Amino acid sequence: MKKLIVAIILTLPTLAYGQQATPNNKFAWDQSAPLLSDAQAYTYKYYPDGSTTAVTFVGVTCTGSTSPFQCEVAIPAFTPGNHTIQLTATNIAGESAKSSPFAFTFVVTPATPANIRIK
Repeated sequence: MKKLIVAIILTLPTLAYGQQATPNNKFAWDQSAPLLSDAQAYTYKYYPDGSTTAVTFVGVTCTGSTSPFQCEVAIPAFTPGNHTIQLTATNIAGESAKSSPFAFTFVVTPATPANIRIK
């Protein structure tokens, strides 16, 4: 019985926050669609940190000649630290299921020191 419990614990999903993002980075994903124009016309939403309320991405661009197309968008502002997002695509027929959670660490570089002087 102990071996079964260990096996179950080892199969539980965990989120790794190995990827770091800054305000200068972009989220990128593959989007299946009949045509590039369809992928570009979808409304993409993200659900931050397990939220049930979606936020709509602004400025998504998709490229490629065949499906799945490669889409990207500037990373919106997050507080420094660990976060997760899930994405959906929406068209006139409705909203897709949520993607698997994507975990990342948002890092904000400090501002450059200015007005150096001797006191």
